[in-house]
Amino acid sequence: MLLNMAEDKYRRFEREYAIVATDFYDLAQQSVLASFVREHAGEGALFFGGFEDAERRGIIFLPDYLGIGSQRELADFFRDNPQECPYAILDVKTGQKDAGLKHSDYLGSLLALGIKREKTGDILVSHSGAQIFVTKEIAPYLAENYTKAGRVSLNVRVIPISELMVTSPDLKRMRIAIASPRLDNAVAAVFSLSRRSAAEAISRGLVFVNNMEAKKPDLYLKGGEKLVLRGRGKAIYLGDCGTSRKGKTYAEFDRYI
Repeated sequence: MLLNMAEDKYRRFEREYAIVATDFYDLAQQSVLASFVREHAGEGALFFGGFEDAERRGIIFLPDYLGIGSQRELADFFRDNPQECPYAILDVKTGQKDAGLKHSDYLGSLLALGIKREKTGDILVSHSGAQIFVTKEIAPYLAENYTKAGRVSLNVRVIPISELMVTSPDLKRMRIAIASPRLDNAVAAVFSLSRRSAAEAISRGLVFVNNMEAKKPDLYLKGGEKLVLRGRGKAIYLGDCGTSRKGKTYAEFDRYI
């Protein structure tokens, strides 16, 4: 089903030779589609979710005359040419200094309007509201009808990608003794699991490295790679930082909090 939908978009791209985008995908779906994106990289196929560190992303097909080959270049292009972006951003304000709304509050209220999950991308929550990525075709409807999250009234407007406010994430530096930077060791240490539980999470498809499903527990992490355990959080592996007297490796991670 996923591949069929992506191939339909690609055929439309071939007919029109203009920017064409799919809906948004979660990490597991992106992993399924990764080979499709690699196969069509020559046709300008890129995963993109609105900003460089986006988790929910769609596939965008780009004419080669644009000369775009990376997510960063694509983000820059859409900032300079917002009318070309197939995704829209809802700038949501609560009118309160801190309404206490969480990601789940915004998502739940969108789903209650009948919006399908694949039509929404990342939801960037702040004290005063949120910025929410959606497919462009549903943005006008939401600007008129997305008026409440829980009991909190919302003021919603559609903004161009140039007005996106991505703040630096809150990170906690962790220095951990591990036998080696194998994936199962890292998952166990960062998320306080037994190594067996970490291996089970990997086998169940719950662990992702750089937004792609990681299937091998003996995969060795490289510095700068992003590690995600679905339902538990994410971290950046910074690299080794020394060795203990007993021969264990000290590794540093920045965990998102």
